[in-house]
Amino acid sequence: MLEYVRSARNDAAMDSGQRKGGRSTLAKADAKRRYVEVGVAAALDQIHSEAQGLDAELFAIGPFARLDAGAVAARDGKTRGSVTNLFGSQAVFQAETMALALGANELVRDLAYPDPADFADADTWVDALFAAQSARGPRHGADPTNDYSFLWALWLSAVPYGLWSQQIAAPSLDEHRQWVDRLEKLLGDAVGHFGLTFRPGATATDLACAMASMVEGVWLNQCLTTRHPRDASEPISTVLRRAGSMLWLGATLPAKSDEATVDA
Repeated sequence: MLEYVRSARNDAAMDSGQRKGGRSTLAKADAKRRYVEVGVAAALDQIHSEAQGLDAELFAIGPFARLDAGAVAARDGKTRGSVTNLFGSQAVFQAETMALALGANELVRDLAYPDPADFADADTWVDALFAAQSARGPRHGADPTNDYSFLWALWLSAVPYGLWSQQIAAPSLDEHRQWVDRLEKLLGDAVGHFGLTFRPGATATDLACAMASMVEGVWLNQCLTTRHPRDASEPISTVLRRAGSMLWLGATLPAKSDEATVDA
């Protein structure tokens, strides 16, 4: 795909050798593919331009730009005016709805994790931790609800704009840092509770960052399937549970081991 985009940017018009009398001599399938390549480049240019504008003025993009104030008000038994009177305009309502979806700090702050003290050993706690993280994420085919998993899915629609816009990137990174901070403390507590320590070169910060990145990576697949992508006999949660166990085992070891070091 990147080669197609580069080709389209470098030569937006049809090659002159493929034209005769102002008409393309490409076969229909090749001509369609060519225009799709040019269209990809145009779509990226449009996102780039809009993203730069977002830093000067917050406005709705993607699905948020299609929110209709009248339809939203009707869900609450009200009229369009009840929304526009509060926000001043539909455009402001759309932008503020998008801002809420991009910055879900309160939902991260209130997130509850399995307590290590409730488990007999680290292995069962880690399994419960990642099973809970899978359940917290999006679920393919689930009915839309106003919870974190669907706010996260809406956030995905804005991610490409974050390549160039701080208005999009900043709140998302703030939420991510808050999540990693909480994970870091949880992991430090769990290591101590289970009589473990971090392997040389590993820290609670490293493990928290790896876990958060892995969770969101698997959530992408959870948007698309409820089953393990390589083993349909297993649920999608198995991916996180097994991968999480490997991360944990690779980062920790018994505190009394000769290899043990104290995490700085």
